[in-house]
Amino acid sequence: MKMNYYLLFEEFTSGEGSFTTQPPQRSALRFPKPQHKLVKSLPVAAVDECYEERGMSDFLKVGIAFLASPKVQTVFFECGFLGLQFIPVIVENDGVINGFAFTNALAHYDILVPVASEVERYEESRGGYSNASDEIFDRNKFESCDFKHDVFTLSNYKYSLVANEKVKIALEEAGVTGIEFIPLEYSS
Repeated sequence: MKMNYYLLFEEFTSGEGSFTTQPPQRSALRFPKPQHKLVKSLPVAAVDECYEERGMSDFLKVGIAFLASPKVQTVFFECGFLGLQFIPVIVENDGVINGFAFTNALAHYDILVPVASEVERYEESRGGYSNASDEIFDRNKFESCDFKHDVFTLSNYKYSLVANEKVKIALEEAGVTGIEFIPLEYSS
């Protein structure tokens, strides 16, 4: 029996702001291929000025990605979890805040059912579909997959991060905020 896996889904805490990665590093953080990324200078993420909310959680929302707090990174490093690269980022929110890092997926697996997920617009530049109404997983592919990573993205839909139960438990025990864990939904 395989371990349980979960979608990492954004959960805005009360008063939490939304953030945007600033040029020129914005393009360096794109994710069509799961691989290590190198940057010449630290990327900057700034709170979106169009909203009043400026609060921060342990998982800041940056478009379709997350910025992980030092607490999250410590959990990953201490537990030895595999599958994410943490790229240091400067956060601007009424001053400069250091310690956050962009979460870059290093692995992907082909377990999504595109038709059942109602995907739209396959874009080569994004490495997959640009939209999914739902995320439905193929149970047979899932059961036969030999997962080598604790966190990963999908081969044909990069907007999701999937984590195993060990990651879920460790982050919950650490009291990490700004993320919720949605059990995977399978096609019949």
